[in-house]
Amino acid sequence: MIRASMRRVFRAGLFGAAFFVAVASDVAAQFRVAPPPEHGNVAFELALRRASTPATALVVLAHPDDEDNGLVAALARGMGARVVVCTATRGEGGQNEIGPELWGDLAVIRTGELLGARRIDGGEQRFLRAVDFGYSYSVDETLKAWGEERMLADLVATFRRERPDIVVTMWPDGDGGGQHHQTIARLTRRAFDVAATAPFVPL
Repeated sequence: MIRASMRRVFRAGLFGAAFFVAVASDVAAQFRVAPPPEHGNVAFELALRRASTPATALVVLAHPDDEDNGLVAALARGMGARVVVCTATRGEGGQNEIGPELWGDLAVIRTGELLGARRIDGGEQRFLRAVDFGYSYSVDETLKAWGEERMLADLVATFRRERPDIVVTMWPDGDGGGQHHQTIARLTRRAFDVAATAPFVPL
């Protein structure tokens, strides 16, 4: 158990400057780009920018392609922040219009896509243990399928490990679209509070 005085220090140090931003993905804004060079003036400038910016941003999303790559690049490449993109699923329940791969095979492809995107936009990729089971019609359905306590434990552990100054997640309300998005936003808000206040053992 964390003593009260330690909890206050932990909350102030870990979450004092954190805030939430709701984002929407914009697939149309994706461009064909290459990773920045690993050597030379550009690489040196990026390294200096990173060294002078101590902030960490945590981006918590439901699926591959939910992220706003422009935002990740602006924070990581433009401002030099450390950006951790945490994706709840690997997109195995999505569609594939360019090949026959579905479910597990599709998850492998989507995982590779995210790792490739992080090499370009400068973020670090993490995954939670949720399974994309396709379109979801309610938050309760999603929590039951994902395992509410397990997901909360994963997110609490992520908060405590990454110690973010900025938290970016999805919109928590509304009944439009697949409810995976609302679910991960609500879980992120809960984990934000639990990580700083309550003893919690990850499952």
